[in-house]
Amino acid sequence: MQHVSQSPISSVSSVSPWLNSDARNPIRLGNSISCSIDRKIPINAHLYLEGELQSHIFLVTSGIIGTYKLLADGRRQICRFAYPGDILGVDCAKRHLNNAEALSDSVVRSIPVSAIDKLIDSEPGFGQTLLHITAMELAGTREQLLSLGRKSASEKLATFLLSIARRSALPGNSEVLFDLPMKRCDIADYLGLTVETVSRNFTRLKVAGVIELLSSHQIKIGDIELLKALADGDDFLRLH
Repeated sequence: MQHVSQSPISSVSSVSPWLNSDARNPIRLGNSISCSIDRKIPINAHLYLEGELQSHIFLVTSGIIGTYKLLADGRRQICRFAYPGDILGVDCAKRHLNNAEALSDSVVRSIPVSAIDKLIDSEPGFGQTLLHITAMELAGTREQLLSLGRKSASEKLATFLLSIARRSALPGNSEVLFDLPMKRCDIADYLGLTVETVSRNFTRLKVAGVIELLSSHQIKIGDIELLKALADGDDFLRLH
Protein backbone atom coordinates (compact mmCIF):
# COMPACT_ATOMS: atom_id res chain seq x y z
CA MET A 1 0.00 0.00 0.00
CA GLN A 2 1.22 3.46 -0.87
CA HIS A 3 0.86 6.27 1.63
CA VAL A 4 0.71 9.77 0.16
CA SER A 5 1.22 12.23 3.01
CA GLN A 6 0.94 15.25 0.76
CA SER A 7 -1.21 15.85 -2.27
CA PRO A 8 -0.52 13.36 -5.09
CA ILE A 9 2.09 14.28 -7.67
CA SER A 10 0.82 14.73 -11.21
CA SER A 11 2.62 13.61 -14.35
CA VAL A 12 2.52 17.30 -15.26
CA SER A 13 5.52 17.73 -12.93
CA SER A 14 7.62 16.62 -15.93
CA VAL A 15 7.85 20.35 -16.78
CA SER A 16 9.81 21.03 -13.57
CA PRO A 17 13.28 20.74 -15.18
CA TRP A 18 12.43 23.88 -17.18
CA LEU A 19 10.80 25.70 -14.26
CA ASN A 20 13.36 25.12 -11.54
CA SER A 21 13.96 28.08 -9.22
CA ASP A 22 17.28 26.71 -7.94
CA ALA A 23 20.04 29.10 -9.04
CA ARG A 24 22.25 26.09 -9.84
CA ASN A 25 19.71 24.88 -12.36
CA PRO A 26 17.74 27.97 -13.44
CA ILE A 27 15.09 28.21 -16.08
CA ARG A 28 17.02 28.48 -19.33
CA LEU A 29 16.13 31.03 -21.97
CA GLY A 30 19.09 30.59 -24.27
CA ASN A 31 21.17 31.95 -21.40
CA SER A 32 21.19 30.80 -17.78
CA ILE A 33 18.60 33.18 -16.35
CA SER A 34 16.66 32.38 -13.20
CA CYS A 35 13.30 34.12 -13.45
CA SER A 36 10.94 31.97 -11.41
CA ILE A 37 9.96 32.94 -7.86
CA ASP A 38 8.44 30.76 -5.15
CA ARG A 39 5.47 32.35 -3.36
CA LYS A 40 3.77 31.23 -0.17
CA ILE A 41 -0.01 31.43 -0.38
CA PRO A 42 -1.75 31.05 3.01
CA ILE A 43 -5.02 29.16 3.25
CA ASN A 44 -8.04 31.13 1.94
CA ALA A 45 -5.78 33.69 0.19
CA HIS A 46 -6.19 34.25 -3.54
CA LEU A 47 -3.45 33.64 -6.06
CA TYR A 48 -5.37 35.63 -8.67
CA LEU A 49 -8.90 36.83 -9.43
CA GLU A 50 -11.07 36.44 -12.50
CA GLY A 51 -10.50 39.21 -15.02
CA GLU A 52 -7.06 40.21 -13.76
CA LEU A 53 -4.34 40.66 -16.36
CA GLN A 54 -2.16 37.59 -16.56
CA SER A 55 1.56 38.12 -16.13
CA HIS A 56 2.62 34.64 -14.89
CA ILE A 57 1.72 31.00 -14.95
CA PHE A 58 2.01 29.05 -11.71
CA LEU A 59 3.48 25.66 -10.84
CA VAL A 60 2.03 24.32 -7.56
CA THR A 61 4.86 22.90 -5.44
CA SER A 62 2.96 22.22 -2.20
CA GLY A 63 -0.59 22.43 -0.87
CA ILE A 64 -3.68 22.65 -3.04
CA ILE A 65 -5.19 25.49 -5.07
CA GLY A 66 -8.85 25.55 -6.11
CA THR A 67 -9.99 27.46 -9.18
CA TYR A 68 -13.62 28.59 -9.16
CA LYS A 69 -16.28 30.84 -10.62
CA LEU A 70 -19.03 32.67 -8.74
CA LEU A 71 -22.57 32.53 -10.08
CA ALA A 72 -24.79 35.61 -10.09
CA ASP A 73 -26.53 34.49 -6.90
CA GLY A 74 -23.24 34.03 -5.05
CA ARG A 75 -22.95 30.28 -5.38
CA ARG A 76 -19.46 28.94 -6.02
CA GLN A 77 -18.52 26.31 -8.61
CA ILE A 78 -15.04 24.91 -8.12
CA CYS A 79 -13.64 24.03 -11.53
CA ARG A 80 -10.40 22.32 -10.55
CA PHE A 81 -8.19 21.23 -7.70
CA ALA A 82 -4.52 21.86 -8.52
CA TYR A 83 -2.05 19.63 -6.67
CA PRO A 84 1.76 19.74 -6.46
CA GLY A 85 3.07 19.30 -9.99
CA ASP A 86 0.03 20.93 -11.61
CA ILE A 87 0.22 24.17 -13.57
CA LEU A 88 -2.29 27.04 -13.46
CA GLY A 89 -2.78 29.67 -16.12
CA VAL A 90 -1.87 27.75 -19.26
CA ASP A 91 -5.43 28.15 -20.57
CA CYS A 92 -5.54 31.94 -20.13
CA ALA A 93 -5.48 34.50 -22.91
CA LYS A 94 -4.22 37.76 -21.39
CA ARG A 95 -6.75 37.72 -18.52
CA HIS A 96 -7.48 35.05 -15.92
CA LEU A 97 -10.67 33.16 -16.65
CA ASN A 98 -11.49 32.28 -13.04
CA ASN A 99 -10.44 32.80 -9.42
CA ALA A 100 -7.69 30.77 -7.73
CA GLU A 101 -7.76 30.31 -3.95
CA ALA A 102 -5.44 28.36 -1.65
CA LEU A 103 -7.48 25.61 0.03
CA SER A 104 -4.52 24.84 2.30
CA ASP A 105 -1.24 26.60 3.02
CA SER A 106 0.45 26.38 -0.37
CA VAL A 107 3.55 27.31 -2.32
CA VAL A 108 3.51 28.14 -6.02
CA ARG A 109 6.33 28.86 -8.44
CA SER A 110 5.60 31.96 -10.52
CA ILE A 111 6.97 32.00 -14.06
CA PRO A 112 6.58 35.08 -16.30
CA VAL A 113 4.49 34.53 -19.42
CA SER A 114 7.33 36.05 -21.45
CA ALA A 115 9.63 33.30 -20.18
CA ILE A 116 7.11 30.66 -21.22
CA ASP A 117 6.93 32.13 -24.73
CA LYS A 118 10.73 32.00 -25.02
CA LEU A 119 10.85 28.44 -23.72
CA ILE A 120 8.31 27.33 -26.32
CA ASP A 121 10.52 28.84 -29.04
CA SER A 122 13.80 27.46 -27.73
CA GLU A 123 12.80 24.12 -26.16
CA PRO A 124 10.62 21.85 -28.37
CA GLY A 125 10.17 19.41 -25.51
CA PHE A 126 8.64 22.12 -23.36
CA GLY A 127 6.04 22.96 -25.98
CA GLN A 128 5.13 19.29 -26.30
CA THR A 129 4.73 19.06 -22.53
CA LEU A 130 2.39 22.07 -22.51
CA LEU A 131 0.33 20.39 -25.24
CA HIS A 132 0.13 17.28 -23.05
CA ILE A 133 -1.00 19.42 -20.10
CA THR A 134 -3.73 20.99 -22.21
CA ALA A 135 -4.94 17.57 -23.38
CA MET A 136 -5.06 16.33 -19.77
CA GLU A 137 -7.06 19.37 -18.68
CA LEU A 138 -9.55 18.93 -21.53
CA ALA A 139 -10.01 15.27 -20.62
CA GLY A 140 -10.60 16.25 -17.00
CA THR A 141 -13.11 18.89 -18.04
CA ARG A 142 -15.06 16.38 -20.12
CA GLU A 143 -15.16 13.95 -17.19
CA GLN A 144 -16.30 16.73 -14.86
CA LEU A 145 -19.11 17.76 -17.23
CA LEU A 146 -20.30 14.16 -17.44
CA SER A 147 -20.18 13.80 -13.67
CA LEU A 148 -22.06 17.03 -12.99
CA GLY A 149 -24.72 16.38 -15.61
CA ARG A 150 -25.54 12.69 -15.43
CA LYS A 151 -24.16 10.96 -12.34
CA SER A 152 -25.80 10.41 -8.97
CA ALA A 153 -24.31 11.88 -5.81
CA SER A 154 -22.58 8.62 -4.84
CA GLU A 155 -21.23 8.19 -8.37
CA LYS A 156 -19.91 11.77 -8.36
CA LEU A 157 -18.05 11.24 -5.11
CA ALA A 158 -16.70 7.87 -6.26
CA THR A 159 -15.48 9.45 -9.51
CA PHE A 160 -13.77 12.24 -7.57
CA LEU A 161 -12.00 9.83 -5.20
CA LEU A 162 -11.07 7.58 -8.11
CA SER A 163 -9.35 10.46 -9.93
CA ILE A 164 -7.15 11.10 -6.90
CA ALA A 165 -6.55 7.40 -6.29
CA ARG A 166 -5.38 6.95 -9.88
CA ARG A 167 -2.80 9.70 -9.40
CA SER A 168 -1.58 8.05 -6.20
CA ALA A 169 -1.63 4.36 -7.06
CA LEU A 170 1.45 2.29 -7.71
CA PRO A 171 1.25 -0.19 -10.62
CA GLY A 172 -0.20 -3.50 -9.46
CA ASN A 173 -1.21 -2.15 -6.06
CA SER A 174 -4.96 -1.88 -5.44
CA GLU A 175 -4.69 -0.16 -2.04
CA VAL A 176 -4.02 3.56 -1.79
CA LEU A 177 -3.83 5.80 1.27
CA PHE A 178 -3.89 9.55 0.69
CA ASP A 179 -4.81 12.91 2.21
CA LEU A 180 -7.73 15.11 1.15
CA PRO A 181 -6.59 18.57 2.28
CA MET A 182 -9.73 20.33 1.04
CA LYS A 183 -12.83 20.75 3.20
CA ARG A 184 -16.12 18.95 2.60
CA CYS A 185 -17.63 22.26 1.45
CA ASP A 186 -14.90 22.51 -1.22
CA ILE A 187 -15.69 18.99 -2.45
CA ALA A 188 -19.39 19.90 -2.48
CA ASP A 189 -18.76 23.00 -4.60
CA TYR A 190 -16.67 20.91 -7.00
CA LEU A 191 -19.28 18.17 -7.39
CA GLY A 192 -22.32 20.46 -7.42
CA LEU A 193 -23.74 18.95 -4.23
CA THR A 194 -24.60 20.16 -0.73
CA VAL A 195 -22.18 19.61 2.13
CA GLU A 196 -24.74 17.34 3.80
CA THR A 197 -24.98 15.17 0.69
CA VAL A 198 -21.20 14.87 0.45
CA SER A 199 -20.89 13.87 4.12
CA ARG A 200 -23.75 11.38 3.79
CA ASN A 201 -22.17 9.71 0.77
CA PHE A 202 -18.76 9.51 2.43
CA THR A 203 -20.54 7.54 5.16
CA ARG A 204 -22.29 5.34 2.59
CA LEU A 205 -19.01 4.53 0.86
CA LYS A 206 -17.51 3.68 4.23
CA VAL A 207 -20.42 1.43 5.26
CA ALA A 208 -20.24 -0.33 1.88
CA GLY A 209 -16.57 -1.07 2.50
CA VAL A 210 -15.39 0.91 -0.53
CA ILE A 211 -13.28 3.30 1.55
CA GLU A 212 -11.97 3.75 5.07
CA LEU A 213 -12.08 7.20 6.69
CA LEU A 214 -8.94 7.17 8.81
CA SER A 215 -9.51 10.84 9.70
CA SER A 216 -11.45 13.79 8.31
CA HIS A 217 -8.71 14.28 5.71
CA GLN A 218 -7.19 10.83 5.26
CA ILE A 219 -8.76 8.20 3.01
CA LYS A 220 -7.88 4.59 2.34
CA ILE A 221 -9.10 2.97 -0.88
CA GLY A 222 -9.16 -0.78 -0.36
CA ASP A 223 -9.82 -1.69 -3.99
CA ILE A 224 -9.62 0.80 -6.84
CA GLU A 225 -11.52 -1.54 -9.19
CA LEU A 226 -14.43 -1.60 -6.75
CA LEU A 227 -14.41 2.20 -6.60
CA LYS A 228 -14.30 2.36 -10.41
CA ALA A 229 -17.33 0.08 -10.69
CA LEU A 230 -19.33 2.39 -8.44
CA ALA A 231 -18.15 5.48 -10.33
CA ASP A 232 -19.36 3.83 -13.55
CA GLY A 233 -22.82 3.20 -12.05
CA ASP A 234 -22.63 -0.54 -11.42
CA ASP A 235 -26.15 -1.50 -10.26
CA PHE A 236 -24.84 -4.12 -7.84
CA LEU A 237 -22.77 -1.49 -6.04
CA ARG A 238 -25.24 1.38 -6.26
CA LEU A 239 -25.69 3.06 -2.90
CA HIS A 240 -29.17 4.16 -1.77
